Amino acid sequence: MGKSKNTPCYPYVLDHKPGFFISWFFYRLFQKIRFDESIVKDLKQMHREGSVVYAIKYRGHLDYLLYHYRFRRSRLPYPKIAFDLNMYLYLPLSQLIRVLKFYLGFFFKHGRLPSPFKTGFFKDAIQQGTASLLCLVDPKVFARHFIHEEKDHLHFLLSIQKDMEKPIYIIPQLILYKKTPEKDHSNLLDIFFGFKENPGVIRKIALFFRHHRHAFIDFARPLNLKAYLESQPPARPMEEMATELRNMLIESIDRQKRVILGPVMKSRQQQKEKVLKDPEITTTIEHLAGGNAKKIKQLRKNAGEYFDEIAADYNIAYVQFFHIALNWLWKKIFEGIDVDLENLAIVRESARKGPVIYIPSHKSHIDYLVLNYVLYDHHMHIPRVAAGKNLAFWPMGHIFRKSGAFFIRRTFKGARLYAQVFTRYIKALLEEGHPLEFFIEGGRSRSGKLILPKIGFLSILLQAYKEGYCDDLVFVPASISYDRIMEEKSYLKELGGSEKKKESFKQIVKARRFLKRRYGKIYVQFGKPLSLSEYLQQNKDLEENNHRQLAFHLIKSINKVTIVTPLALIASAILTKHRRGFHINELTDTAEILLRFLRTYEAPTATTLNHFERTVGETLTLLVNRKVVNLLEDVDGEETFYYVDEDKKRELEYYKNSIIHCFISHAFVAVSLLTGTEETRSEKAILEDYAFLKRLFKNEFVYDDGKDINEGGNNAIGYFLDSAFIIRDHANGEYKLTRLGFDKLPIWAALAKTFLESYWIATRSFIQRENKSRKQVDLLKNMNYLGLRFHKMGLIDHLEAVSRINFSNAISFINEEIFKSQEVTEGNTPEPRERLSELNQRLYELSHYRA
Repeated sequence: MGKSKNTPCYPYVLDHKPGFFISWFFYRLFQKIRFDESIVKDLKQMHREGSVVYAIKYRGHLDYLLYHYRFRRSRLPYPKIAFDLNMYLYLPLSQLIRVLKFYLGFFFKHGRLPSPFKTGFFKDAIQQGTASLLCLVDPKVFARHFIHEEKDHLHFLLSIQKDMEKPIYIIPQLILYKKTPEKDHSNLLDIFFGFKENPGVIRKIALFFRHHRHAFIDFARPLNLKAYLESQPPARPMEEMATELRNMLIESIDRQKRVILGPVMKSRQQQKEKVLKDPEITTTIEHLAGGNAKKIKQLRKNAGEYFDEIAADYNIAYVQFFHIALNWLWKKIFEGIDVDLENLAIVRESARKGPVIYIPSHKSHIDYLVLNYVLYDHHMHIPRVAAGKNLAFWPMGHIFRKSGAFFIRRTFKGARLYAQVFTRYIKALLEEGHPLEFFIEGGRSRSGKLILPKIGFLSILLQAYKEGYCDDLVFVPASISYDRIMEEKSYLKELGGSEKKKESFKQIVKARRFLKRRYGKIYVQFGKPLSLSEYLQQNKDLEENNHRQLAFHLIKSINKVTIVTPLALIASAILTKHRRGFHINELTDTAEILLRFLRTYEAPTATTLNHFERTVGETLTLLVNRKVVNLLEDVDGEETFYYVDEDKKRELEYYKNSIIHCFISHAFVAVSLLTGTEETRSEKAILEDYAFLKRLFKNEFVYDDGKDINEGGNNAIGYFLDSAFIIRDHANGEYKLTRLGFDKLPIWAALAKTFLESYWIATRSFIQRENKSRKQVDLLKNMNYLGLRFHKMGLIDHLEAVSRINFSNAISFINEEIFKSQEVTEGNTPEPRERLSELNQRLYELSHYRA
């Protein structure tokens, strides 16, 4: 703002250069206060394009000083003017004297005090692009507007915008000193010192000096006043628009506050009474009791115990302590958490629409902790987390419950009342607006790839939405990946046939050994938020099957954002092309081929892969240090030769599987192209093999095909043509492998070979045990024995094929497709034994392709 001798001087303006002491004091006072930096670029752009007006809910001198000095220090558009907020106490003496002289001169000349609205001072400032601040809820301004019929601030801005070419941007914002959720009852402090929503002067100053180091400035969605005006009917009264704008801005600030603090908290006892007094619970108890009064009392007691078993008991003190502890833990054993900030900003925006349902991948017990840590660290209210009842052991169960976890049994079978209490509790959480988190895979993945979705919990959420407990649900898929998984040793034992150990305090004590190791980075990626109301609107034809359809949509979304880590890429390269050993330049070539493929299909990759050769070398060194990869050094100075022992390949298999979804469709086509002795393969034969393999492995993989079941197969054929791995014979329309294809296609085929060998072993076991027990436990033992034997005999190449998980999925497929289908099929269908033999022979041919 330009100054001259005749420039009006008002005490609402902080446009002077602060003196040394003042600047040192305020900059030091406010320097620790953080703000949402994702809006910085947009703020500067809006300031260049038009005029920025910051909107806060309640008036406050401290707020104005804070925004002014904090934004000024960060070289952001900072508010120089505050509408109707007298700042004379904070002006330099020379400035204060000029204000007094101007006011006295104006009074003697006009007989009244000057108004910056009527003199055009505020109007000129806005038109010149000066950033300013207005308060949306201001009793003094309301009194002037209501009694004296003066224009309120928003009416005034609308009038200016009508005559301005450039837009006015109103940016709602708030500052929070604590992340403690607000409660639905008041206490004596609220009565004497003002409510937390709008604290009095004493309480605000106390809050500031106690919590300013943890304070956070957040911004709601900016409002373009010019665009708003253009969207309104020409004859609509300004006052009506101003009222609507005020309500919109206040609601925007309130919604943004809920993103950080969560909904207004009810006590656990209030929740309990609400759940247990629900008519459906009462009806279920009466039905189960059959009119027996004694039974009714017992069932009511049971219902109360079920609630206590299930419900979270959120306490912010535990969350804050846990956050500090985790901060120490991550620094101790990890090299940092790589967070997808761009998509997290989109999630924050979407959180205003309705309760957010976070659906992360589940590879480790610490997934529970990682996501909540990231959300809390980025000023978002942490969700109530669905945790397995196996984690309710002391003391961790108590800590988890206080940190927002609620507990769920593995099955509701035979527990009708428990199921009703659990369902009503989830509905109560959604009704209050709490974000939730659950693992759609059910349990942790021991294989590295995503488990097919379970739809039980999702069905409860959809039921709650349909019954009107919430206006919308916003699903947020998330992928949590690790350079190295903490539980890898226990997973490898389970894959080899060992039983899973039950979680206990003893295991927590033993976990101290993890503190002596380093596990690389954690990667947290967020998928595109999905509004349930919009999804159902677009998929009306899925009404009957929308649970399953939605579940697969969400699991595919997790796959799409799963990051390719350096270890996953190197593990894939070793296991596909270099199982017997390699020189580093050979490994680099294979890894580069796979990385080029991944980038073609825009798979997210770790930023370290931008420095490719260096990352390959570092990852290989890491594997050597962990004794996963061994090396032979030639005394004559030849290049170092690396190799992997058979028992260590299982470890690499886990990390390879974390990205196998990126390759699997191409792997199926590669297997088809390499199978048999013919020089050419027809498109029909390739797609038949592709469809067969898709069906065979339906319990293993989540496919990304659209409505066309051959979409993935056709894409793979096109990619292999473009890569010159195959050529098309235009005479007969068939495909022929090139010399390059014979060399490179086995890289893709090997990605599927482990699973082909597992299923071949499974069919051999079923055939051998035709007249013996085919209980799952007996089959698994026999498959494990056969697999180890076949590997020793050289009948299978991949020891990783001896996998309890693969065998379990193969048993499910064979029971469903060979035996159960026989019961419902009519006509001359081959006997199960014959069909099993045919399947076994086809699997043998496909798993023994040319390489």
